[in-house]
Amino acid sequence: MTDLAERLDRLEARNAVAELIYTYARHIRRDEPEQVSALFLPEGTFEIRDGHPDQPEYTVREFHKSAQEVHDYMAPAKGRRHPVPLIRNLIIEIDGDTATANSVMDAKIYGTPHTTMGEYRDVCQRVDGRWYFKARLFTIYKDASAV
Repeated sequence: MTDLAERLDRLEARNAVAELIYTYARHIRRDEPEQVSALFLPEGTFEIRDGHPDQPEYTVREFHKSAQEVHDYMAPAKGRRHPVPLIRNLIIEIDGDTATANSVMDAKIYGTPHTTMGEYRDVCQRVDGRWYFKARLFTIYKDASAV
């Protein structure tokens, strides 16, 4: 690949990974939890933790080891009160067909006085030109959330 082609591929990859992350948030915001699992590789994992932004200790709240398990966890939430996520501080690093991303999520739980804040750490994989979550880790900041 030429230097220009590599740079273009990296820019397009960064844009596609950002779109993946924003699409996830849009599905949650629009109460479309049943659509989320299609964003994961079949063997993609999703872990939800309770922790603090500046300490390594955490407690695992949920762990789902496949896109089907993500679907089985998310789909029943349709029609329930749900977060309206705002994604901030998105940083993406590309390495060929693999990417890592880090972002902060701040959300009001629609229809309630509750809020939640946390951090996503993602590993994404490009398969046949499309990006998917290979591993998604969400740490809910204990002292910044009321859920």
